[in-house]
Amino acid sequence: MTLKYLINILFLFLLLLYSNNFSQVSDSSTIAVIGNKKINASELKDRLEDYMLLSGIKDNIVVRKSILNNMTNEILLYYYDDNSKIFSNPEYKKELNWARIQTILAFLKDRDVYAKINVTDEEVRSAFYKANEYIAVKHLYAKTESEAESLYQLLQAGMNFDTLAAQVFTDSTLRKNGGYLGYFTWGDMDPDFEDAAYNLRVGEISKPVKTAYGYSIIKLVDIKPHPLLTETEFLNKKDHFIRVLKIRKKGPAEREFIKKIFNSNKLKINEKTLGSIFDNLRLSPLNLIAEQNNRNLGLICVRYGDKKYSVGQIEERINEIPFFHRRKINSLKALKDVVTGLVIQDLLYNRAAKEGYDKNPEVTEMIKKYDKNIFLKYKREEIAEKAVLPDSVFHKFYADNIHYFTIEPQLNVQEIVLNKKHLADSLLALIKDGVDFGSLAKKYSLRRWSAENNGVMGFAAISKFGMLKDILWKSEVGSILGPINIEGYYGIFKVLGKKDSTVKPFEEVKSEVVKLAKKERSKQIVENYVEKIKERVQTEEFDNNLSEIKLNF
Repeated sequence: MTLKYLINILFLFLLLLYSNNFSQVSDSSTIAVIGNKKINASELKDRLEDYMLLSGIKDNIVVRKSILNNMTNEILLYYYDDNSKIFSNPEYKKELNWARIQTILAFLKDRDVYAKINVTDEEVRSAFYKANEYIAVKHLYAKTESEAESLYQLLQAGMNFDTLAAQVFTDSTLRKNGGYLGYFTWGDMDPDFEDAAYNLRVGEISKPVKTAYGYSIIKLVDIKPHPLLTETEFLNKKDHFIRVLKIRKKGPAEREFIKKIFNSNKLKINEKTLGSIFDNLRLSPLNLIAEQNNRNLGLICVRYGDKKYSVGQIEERINEIPFFHRRKINSLKALKDVVTGLVIQDLLYNRAAKEGYDKNPEVTEMIKKYDKNIFLKYKREEIAEKAVLPDSVFHKFYADNIHYFTIEPQLNVQEIVLNKKHLADSLLALIKDGVDFGSLAKKYSLRRWSAENNGVMGFAAISKFGMLKDILWKSEVGSILGPINIEGYYGIFKVLGKKDSTVKPFEEVKSEVVKLAKKERSKQIVENYVEKIKERVQTEEFDNNLSEIKLNF
């Protein structure tokens, strides 16, 4: 091999190396210019990497162009359109401040709670084996604990699981299959639901389990044992299961953390002054009125140790809560929970500020992202509100989606559920002799949540009544039916009222139709709006720089 040949090879290698380095744009390189604003490679790279992590979508030039287009549109909407209405909106300002506080508190929890959660090797191995084991369950769902307890009592008394499922579910599949959810594995369902299910033996029924969605009573139907697993498989997935277990432990760990900071025994709430705040809130849900002459805003409403909160201070704090949260305060109990939450929030925020978390660069960067998202939410709503569409669009949406505006037939029924035929016959005779139906329901009915209301179930869609819906619907109002045998139980029913299925007229729901129709077309509406801004703002994109950005992963 000659010296000249070696020199040529070295020259080509250096040329290739130089060209590769030259083709990779720096983080400060400009990717696009919008008016007098620029998007650099670093900004787009951060956005692209976040998107890939959240969506699982792989990097390609189409994705890059789509993200750049979104970033360009955001700049156009924020800097080159009239946003004075949004920027002066008190609710917009409240949401920004609320997001800032919640971001700081989230960082506190991440540093002081999540980072300190420990996971044992035994827990990781157990999760690994469960994730490779499939179980099949049935369940009964209830919105409230008292309703779930009533269902559990009926099961304990011998009532058939499938029969109860037919009564509690409106979904036709679950109603017919006894609440069967099929096979799933660890990590597929609500953590509390899973923990309860995996601790059952085949055929065993759990007590009511509180989940994120309400309450469930679970029956384990079958187990498919995991196959032979190797130590190598475990080690390859160990880090994944550690992360999952830490996430599952986060809720309980947060509750323990708050217990150490907040002592409920130190909290004293004046029920009378809190009641006056609730009355004021009901009068003016958008903003609490503070000018009534007969109200002393200086009265102390809440004490936590040495800290005192007056009526005026509590009302001011409630006013600072964004309306979409504030409107949930629909009872005195809900208000009490909110006030307690505000006290806890103050304690946590003071701790976070003491640690300097409110000035942490990660926090300030996250706050910027939330600020942008909140602005875009308001901007899209404003654009949709201003959009002018022909009435034919709304009439077509109404006709095509009539189910949105249809009220299902409803029944109001009074019930007594018993487990003995002779007792049911005796109570029916008493009712026919004039004894009050409600008093008998309250005393004898096994379904406690309705018994506490004198057996009155309240108006509900007929689908809620399962196999009884047809016989109840065909009966006259005021008629008494029973005893009806329901898998060994006996029900006595009184039809209190009926409401036929009705379609709300277009004019009555027009505002809702307009809102939904615009929401359906929102993407196109916003795109059309942005295109008009582009007509007066010069934009330029550098495709070569876009394609040459090098990601960190």
